[in-house]
Amino acid sequence: MLPLKFIPDQQPPPYDNKSGIPPQQGYPPQQGYPPQQGYPPQQGYPPQQGYPPQQGYPPQQGYPPQQGYLPQQGYPPQQQQQQVTVVNTVAAATQPAPVTIVRTTQVQPNDYLVLAILVTFFCFLPTGIVAIVFATKARSLFSSGDIQGAEQASASAKLWSKISLGIGIVWITIYVILQIVVGTSSTGSY
Repeated sequence: MLPLKFIPDQQPPPYDNKSGIPPQQGYPPQQGYPPQQGYPPQQGYPPQQGYPPQQGYPPQQGYPPQQGYLPQQGYPPQQQQQQVTVVNTVAAATQPAPVTIVRTTQVQPNDYLVLAILVTFFCFLPTGIVAIVFATKARSLFSSGDIQGAEQASASAKLWSKISLGIGIVWITIYVILQIVVGTSSTGSY
């Protein structure tokens, strides 16, 4: 790798414009700033005139002073012209009957969700998933107010959790017995 030499006295090479695009002149100077040295003064945008008054709209007057307050200084006082009309009307309408909401305190049935999750992971997956479905169904039915449906789903979740637990115990027992039998028969053959 060649070392780079830095020479501070040299100027960069001149720009060679071979593209045919004329160089840009820059932004016009803003009002209030003196022109820069070396640059010709440029004309800015001409001053913009305001919008003409809209036809059909009356000229706006100031707001009338509010009652109880002195008129503000700087505004000419204006005469108040208020016309108050009081109309008393009596409307005959029927009132809705009061609604009585009776809420009985119900105890949420056990949904066995924790048991269903545990037997799904540790015992038998297919029936454990069914137990989880019934457990979540019991919870949602209770929150919607269907107490009887929640109790039935809770009983189903408990049943499927027990089935998963039973199958898991049987599988673990068979596995342990096979390990003992295979383990003792393999050590005696040497």
